[in-house]
Amino acid sequence: MRKIDEILEDMTVRSSSKFPWRFVALLAVLAMIAAACGGTTAETTAAPDVTDTTSGTDTPDTTEGTETTTPPSVDGFEYKIAVIEDFTTDNFWTYLDTDNSVYNGYLLGGQAAAVYTQVAPNFTLAPSLAVDAVPPVGAADGDNWVISVPLRENLTWSDGEAIDANDVAFTFNTVKDLGLGGNWLGSIPLASEDDPETADVDESAVGLLSVEAADDYTVVYTFNGPPGLPLWQYGAAQFSVLPEHFWGPIAASAGDAETFEAASGEGAPSAGGFTYTTREEGAFARLSAAPYYDTGARTVVYENGAVEYTSPDGATETYGGTPEGEVVSDDVAGPYASEVVFTVTGGQDQAVLALTEGEVDFWLTPLGVQRGFLDRILAESDLEVITNPNSGFRYLSFNTRKFPMSDTGFRQAMACMIDKEFMANNVLQGVAISLDTTVPPANAYWHNPDIEAICAGLSQEERVAQAIQILKDAGWTWDVEPEWNADNLDVIPKGEGLKLNGESIGDLTVLAPGPGYDPLRATYSLFIEDWAQDLGIPLSAEPTGFNVIVEKVFGPVDWDMYILGWGTGVFPDYVVDFFESSQDSAEGGFNTPGFNNAEFDALAAEFKSATDLADAQQLVFQMEEIIAEEVPYVVLFTTPVLEAFRNNLSFPFTTGLGGIQQWNGSQVSVQSSQ
Repeated sequence: MRKIDEILEDMTVRSSSKFPWRFVALLAVLAMIAAACGGTTAETTAAPDVTDTTSGTDTPDTTEGTETTTPPSVDGFEYKIAVIEDFTTDNFWTYLDTDNSVYNGYLLGGQAAAVYTQVAPNFTLAPSLAVDAVPPVGAADGDNWVISVPLRENLTWSDGEAIDANDVAFTFNTVKDLGLGGNWLGSIPLASEDDPETADVDESAVGLLSVEAADDYTVVYTFNGPPGLPLWQYGAAQFSVLPEHFWGPIAASAGDAETFEAASGEGAPSAGGFTYTTREEGAFARLSAAPYYDTGARTVVYENGAVEYTSPDGATETYGGTPEGEVVSDDVAGPYASEVVFTVTGGQDQAVLALTEGEVDFWLTPLGVQRGFLDRILAESDLEVITNPNSGFRYLSFNTRKFPMSDTGFRQAMACMIDKEFMANNVLQGVAISLDTTVPPANAYWHNPDIEAICAGLSQEERVAQAIQILKDAGWTWDVEPEWNADNLDVIPKGEGLKLNGESIGDLTVLAPGPGYDPLRATYSLFIEDWAQDLGIPLSAEPTGFNVIVEKVFGPVDWDMYILGWGTGVFPDYVVDFFESSQDSAEGGFNTPGFNNAEFDALAAEFKSATDLADAQQLVFQMEEIIAEEVPYVVLFTTPVLEAFRNNLSFPFTTGLGGIQQWNGSQVSVQSSQ
């Protein structure tokens, strides 16, 4: 799942290293990132981003009131960043597999290399390790499809070892042999064969059969069929590449994914401007400036998306067309900071305090700065606030594997009761922007403008009547049917004894981040609880820690509903990742609802093989229409991204989809006048 994600909200997958070695891995994720959810996926992103999740236990939101430890200082310019969630791994493989929180991406995202990348802030596809300006299309070789990619020969990891084709092949083989999932499978699409014992189901899928080093600087990708845009240009061509000389012995001695992903990543060489140094749980983490980086390289991005790259020796290359229009980013690579120091504040109030007291330079959050803090921030003369459109969204997810969430009429009735305009404009007071699709309007080419939410534009009285009718049409009955009371402007009596074919509903729970993490989603969960109870659905909102939710919904499937968010990238392959049946989170994917729809799967298969952007656009539109009708998610809202930082900092750009946080706070490029 490309940075999607991501992506990215709390669950998104986002990674960046130097340009041409700076890249965004997945998204997902999103962004995934997602990661996979929270803040907007895998938060989750969520990539994905990729992760904001909670458990069904009585776990309180523990982000408020946490004491923080100030990390020891070092000489030189420190880029000091506040984050409100702790890091859960220092192993990059684990981050892209099971611990795909966007916060892990902030810490580790710059470590990996990539053959191709997307350049900030316009997401222009460009070579990173590759020689060719655009990914080669390859050719048929018998029943297979082979793509050979020459690599540059002058690139090194932070310890001076060459980055070469063996690293690319090693990364692929490690993911395949150890059965890693999560965001890895978004950019390493593995081929699958049809099982002859299941005649009614075709499990075959186009994907990678192998990635091999033909020589030290030639990578050969072999697919079992011609790959489309999602599988090649925006998939395998961009997967994260890690150093074989460091991770190879660890993988060999581990023998299995669980042991391998439990290994520490301390000391791992980096392809980016910083290497991971250390962290103290619940307190801080450090990155140190890396040697062997192309400091001084200049990347100029133009309004039309074209990129002009000049290496430190003066050679210039152009990607993405002929440069035209205004310059939107002019980036001379650093790193200018000797260290990046992350302080885990434990909550938004504490992050604002750290910012206004001068303890940190930047608050890095997929949620963006909440508007309630703006007065405090703007009162400080040395702080600046910027705003950008958001690439992610917050959503309500149903576990469609379980009754009653498995019933489409139930999900539609719940969706009908949710008045998103009322929530955005009245309850959340304009801070949120109601949203009906997973591809937001800011992503104009891929957004379907014709989709409307179920019961859009209806009054609350009309919503109640329509939701009741939806349930009746689906076969639901009540012991006491709910009714709208015009005198009280409320549902009196509320529904009681709701049943489908004689089967009653047990107590249900909607998990959502607590107010210390995100008051918007916390508030939303309470209104959803109330609207559900009007219909006779015994639903309770349960505030739950972000990391707990992630563990819950990406582990066992024993949950009912949750509210999280995804940060997403521009290319909308995340629509497939979130809802294709083969991506079920119970099997390591990002389809947390367990949505299974044959028509959607067929469109997803077409999308993955599409080589034409216009065809891919129409397929995304159709997939979005199915999601709007079947409602595995209720997409709730997005927010503009507000970001706050000290005005002694300068960035190569401050305007772009997702803002500076979309690119991990521009760690390599940020400069300080002090």
